[in-house]
Amino acid sequence: MKENKKPYVILSAAMTIDGKIASRSGDPELSDEQDWREVHELRTQVDAILVGKGTILKDNPKLHIKFHEHKGYHRVVLDSNLSIPIDSQVINFQQETYPTIIFITENASEENIKNFTSKNVKIIKAGKGKQADIRIVLSLLHEIGINSILLEGGGTLNWSFVENDLIDEIRLTIAPWIVGGQNATSLVEGEGFEKMIQGLKYKLIDVNHRDDYVVLKYKRRIA
Repeated sequence: MKENKKPYVILSAAMTIDGKIASRSGDPELSDEQDWREVHELRTQVDAILVGKGTILKDNPKLHIKFHEHKGYHRVVLDSNLSIPIDSQVINFQQETYPTIIFITENASEENIKNFTSKNVKIIKAGKGKQADIRIVLSLLHEIGINSILLEGGGTLNWSFVENDLIDEIRLTIAPWIVGGQNATSLVEGEGFEKMIQGLKYKLIDVNHRDDYVVLKYKRRIA
């Protein structure tokens, strides 16, 4: 069977020393201005940014590029039931520069699909289950010419990529504080692997620090 090709996936995140990407109240403000500038520079180097619907519902981001010259890119949202508000900024902010693609399942209503497509949003079905199939999503993105993706997901979405071994590179900023909290969001959540040996292994390729921040870059080890 021919193996489906996929885009190169870079996980980009900032986390606390204790591995949290948001506090128990959902506060994600970890990056300083320099880190944001570097993240936006990284956005200029990929064909698309990918997030889950939780990011849209919680933060209503534009997912655009600031600080640097660029030609735009695709915004990709995984929203199986097509439940994000139609007035979200990823729907209404500069579609000509940042075209939005939403991946759904067959659970989304046809009427809702028509409403979103009328806003020039591309809707693609990826699977029949409760959640869009990540592997199908990446295969379809590759087919339409998207060769690199910046994954800026929450803990659950990140686990979906880890579980399926789909992350090629990681760019991780360690912020200099600890927040704790059993209900605070960790970098990767989900069920997790039972044994350490099952975990994915990465090679450290770069380390930088400024003040009390550390930026780590990893690439997936090829067995």
